[in-house]
Amino acid sequence: MIETESHSNAELKPVAKTSFLRRWGPALIAIAGVIAVNVALIGPSGQNIPALTERQLHVRKLEQERTSAVLEMDADHKLDSRMGRSFGSRNLSEAEGGIMEYTRRRHRVLGEYTHEDVSNLFTTFGKVSISIIYFAFWVFLMFPNWFLPIGRPGIALGGGLTMVVYRYFLMQFGHGPRFYAERVIIMEPLFLLFGLMLTTIYLEKMERGGLFDKLRDSLDDPVNWKRSAKIMAMSTIGSAAVMNDSVVLIFSGVVVDLCVRHKVSNSLPYLLSLATTANIGSALTMTGNPQNILIVSLAYDDISWLEFASNMVLPVIAATIVNVFFMFAYYSKELFPGSSGMMENMSILFIGSKTPEIIALENAHQAKLASHPEIIDESGWTLWSKLQVIVTCIFLLCFGLGYDVCVVSICAGCVLMVINAYKHQHYDPRPDTTEYDVEGNPLPPKKMYDMDGNEIEPEEEELITESETILTEVDYGLLLLFIGQFLLIGSFDDTGVPQTFFAILMGDCAAQMTAVPCVYLFVTIVMILSNIASNVPVCQMLAATFPYATPYDWMQVSFSATIAGNLTMLGSAANMIVAFQAAKVGDRSFTSERHAPFGIPSTILALYLGTFLLTLVHFSPECSVKLGTCDNAQAAGDNYYGQDYYGN
Repeated sequence: MIETESHSNAELKPVAKTSFLRRWGPALIAIAGVIAVNVALIGPSGQNIPALTERQLHVRKLEQERTSAVLEMDADHKLDSRMGRSFGSRNLSEAEGGIMEYTRRRHRVLGEYTHEDVSNLFTTFGKVSISIIYFAFWVFLMFPNWFLPIGRPGIALGGGLTMVVYRYFLMQFGHGPRFYAERVIIMEPLFLLFGLMLTTIYLEKMERGGLFDKLRDSLDDPVNWKRSAKIMAMSTIGSAAVMNDSVVLIFSGVVVDLCVRHKVSNSLPYLLSLATTANIGSALTMTGNPQNILIVSLAYDDISWLEFASNMVLPVIAATIVNVFFMFAYYSKELFPGSSGMMENMSILFIGSKTPEIIALENAHQAKLASHPEIIDESGWTLWSKLQVIVTCIFLLCFGLGYDVCVVSICAGCVLMVINAYKHQHYDPRPDTTEYDVEGNPLPPKKMYDMDGNEIEPEEEELITESETILTEVDYGLLLLFIGQFLLIGSFDDTGVPQTFFAILMGDCAAQMTAVPCVYLFVTIVMILSNIASNVPVCQMLAATFPYATPYDWMQVSFSATIAGNLTMLGSAANMIVAFQAAKVGDRSFTSERHAPFGIPSTILALYLGTFLLTLVHFSPECSVKLGTCDNAQAAGDNYYGQDYYGN
C-alpha cells in the first residue's frame, strides 16, 4: 500500500507529557460525582430508601409460593425425553404445569434444573474452598499468561472441570450437595455465538472485494476526525447486528492498517473509537453481545428482539453522543490537527471549517489518488456480494419478526456456507499445480507407471472442502471459554456467597433494585462487578439472585453490564480482542493505563444518562406476566414501584 507522504506538522512534533490532573482529572471528578449522586438520592445511611409497598410485598409472597409449588411438583423425565423437550418450549400448557414454570438459569421443561437454594447444604469449609477456587481462576482469567501461556479458553475450561471434580469430593466427604454440571451449561448463548461467528466469517471470507471489503474501504478518509467518526458509525451499527466480538475481531487489523497508511503518531483514539462504540452499539439488541444473549435466555418472562431494541434505542443514542463528545474532546489534538481549541473543533464539525493542517492532509490524499488511479476501487457489486446483502437482510428481518435467534443465525451461516461451496466448486479458478524450472519455464507433468509399465492416469484433484478452510476459522475457543465460565459460576452460585454479597451491597435496595433512587446504586454495583468478575458471570449471578426479575429489571442489567465494558480495558472481551489483534501487527498502544483515563469518565456519564432515560421511557413491563403480577392498572401505565421519583 502506498503511504501518504505529506502530513501535518502537528502529528510529527513530539507530544508534551500530559500532567496528572489533565490525564486523571475527569476520571476523579466522575467518581466523585457517582458518590455524590448516590448519597444525595438514598442518603448517607440509606434513610431516603422508600419502604416496600403493599404491591411489592404481595409480589414477594407470590414468588415464594411459586418456588415452593414448583419444587413440590413431580417431573416425568422419560416423558420429557420422548417428547424431545431437552431444549423444549418455554410456554408449557396448563396440563403440563405451565403456570408453575420456574427457572433461575434456563428456560427448560419442569423437572430439569430449577436451581433450588442449596446453600444450606454446604459446610463453611465447602463455601470457603469453592470461593477460593473461583477467585483463583478469576485471577488466572484476568492475567492469562501470568504463570503459563495457556490462554483464557484453556484456563476457563480447566477451572470448570476442576470445580466438577472438587464438588464430587465435597459431596463424598459431606461438605456439599451434588453438582449437576451438565445443567448449568446454558446452551442458547453457545448456539447463537456459533451461528453469529459462522455468519460473519462467511460474510468476510466469501469473496475478495465483497461486502466486508467494501465496508473496510469506506472507513478510509484523509481527515482524522472523519476517519474516527466512520469507524465509530460502522462499529456501532455492526455490533448491534452481528455481535461486538465479531466486529472488533475483523476490523481491529483494518484500523491499525489505516493508522499505518496515514502515518498516525497515536493510534489509540482510533482503536478506542472501535472498541468503545462496539460495546455501546451491542447494547441495542439481544444479539449484540454474549451477556444480552444470556439475559434473554435467563429472563423469567419472554423478551422479543424488537422489544429489547425498542427499550434500548434512547439509552444507546445518549451513550453514543457522550462517547463521541469525550472522544473528540479528549483526543482533540490528534483528531483536529492545528485546531486552537474546543470552539474551533465545533466549527470544524458543524460548519465545515478547515485548519491549514487539515487542508494539507486532503491535498496530499488527492495528489496520491491522482498519481495512482489504480487505488480507486470502481468495481461494482458482483452476484455473490448481492447474495450476501440479501441473506443479511433476511437474517435481520427474521430477528425482527421474532423467530428464534439461535436458529436464524445458524441457518444464515449454513446458507452462506452452501453458497460459498457452490461458488468455490463452479466459479473459482482451480489452483495452479504446474511446476517450473529455475528459469521459469513450465515443466511437463510427471508420469507415473504401474508394475507392468502401464501409465497411470492422474486422478482429478479433489477440491478443498469448507471443513478444511473457513469452518476452521470459527473461534471454538470462545465457546470453550463460556462453557468453563458457566461451570465455575454455576458452582459458585450454589454456595449462596454471590447472592449474600450482592444483598449486603444493595442493603434495603435489594427488594427494589431498579426503582428510583435505588437504580443508580444498582447500576453502579453492576458496573463495578462487571469489571471485576466480567459481565457474563455477573448476569448469571444476578439470575440466581433475582430469579423473578421483570423484563424492565433485565433491561437495566443489560444496559449497565454492557456499558460497563468501557470502564476499563478488562471490562469486556471486545476490548481484549482489540488489544490482542493490534498487538499481533505491532501496535501496543491499547493498554489498561492508557484506556482508563478516557474510559472512566465517559462510561460513568453514559451509564447514568442512559439509566435516567431508561427509567423515564421503557416498553418492557415492570412486572412479570408469568408470575401474575401484571394487572390492569399496571398495563395502563401505573408505576409498579409505587413511587415516581421524577414527579410524573
